[in-house]
Amino acid sequence: MYVSLQETAKSMYVPIRTQKSLASSAPPASSGQQPLHRQAQSSLPQQESVPAEAQEPFTVLLLGIDERENDKGRSDVILVLTVNPQAKSALLVSIPRDTRTQMAQTKTMDKINHAYAFGGLQQAVDTVEQFIATPVDYVVAANMEGFAGIIDTLGGVEVDNQLAFTYADYHFPLGPIQLDGKQALVYARMRYEDPRGDLGRNERQQLILKALMQKKAALASPATLNGVLETMAKYVKTNMTFADMKRLVQNYSTAVSSVETIRMEGKGQLINGIYYYIVSPEERKKLIERLSAFRKLAEPAHSQLPNQVSDSLEGRRGEQNE
Repeated sequence: MYVSLQETAKSMYVPIRTQKSLASSAPPASSGQQPLHRQAQSSLPQQESVPAEAQEPFTVLLLGIDERENDKGRSDVILVLTVNPQAKSALLVSIPRDTRTQMAQTKTMDKINHAYAFGGLQQAVDTVEQFIATPVDYVVAANMEGFAGIIDTLGGVEVDNQLAFTYADYHFPLGPIQLDGKQALVYARMRYEDPRGDLGRNERQQLILKALMQKKAALASPATLNGVLETMAKYVKTNMTFADMKRLVQNYSTAVSSVETIRMEGKGQLINGIYYYIVSPEERKKLIERLSAFRKLAEPAHSQLPNQVSDSLEGRRGEQNE
């Protein structure tokens, strides 16, 4: 089992640059250096990025990648999870996929989920870090089919549904409902039948993630753990090493007894015929301050993230139109 864990962790590992890893290991690359995702990944060592102290808060960026035929895909699920062991609490933020923001390393304004299509996982991470102005410790990216497989292996999830609806031949009644993997994907993807649009979809995604976090006891079964590992090896990529995973389990397994969720307020708007979700500078500032306050531990000055350029409605949009 131990060897299987090591092999799975090795197969999932990708060297993703985060602001936290730059601050803790080496000076940032010069402006003329190519982005990390364009470098030869095999030449980069697996570096541990676990917080030094067991009681130090950490932040995980969770990306659900919707891959399409002849298309790199988009990060249609963007969740930021911050764990604070001192408070035995976690803070979960959903970023609407259509949020209009500046693409990292460019002056282009576009939907935040298009960053993955433009520059892969590294561009997606850089753009989210820039938007939340908060360093990320870990990144976990999963193909959406992988989420379904993990949910099935864990025996499904139960959520308290707040909106009765029928979508893709599935009916979801009000109240507590049990979902298998495929049902959970459909439940998380629907938005046009929800009067709250993206906000409603984000809240359902949060419900599923919180339900998954409550299934950790199921991993005590070797058969279940093996099934989860096999699915993750096929569908999940992360900058966590095997040592990172071990230390997280050992030091943080009882760190969360409650999960608080944040709803990002904004408004839908058509710009040049394209729908965007507009988050005001004031709302973004509130989010940044809330994340900073929740972490409590002061970040080093050299890990401060750059601000975005102002989101002028005249700003250039990218090439993607959905």
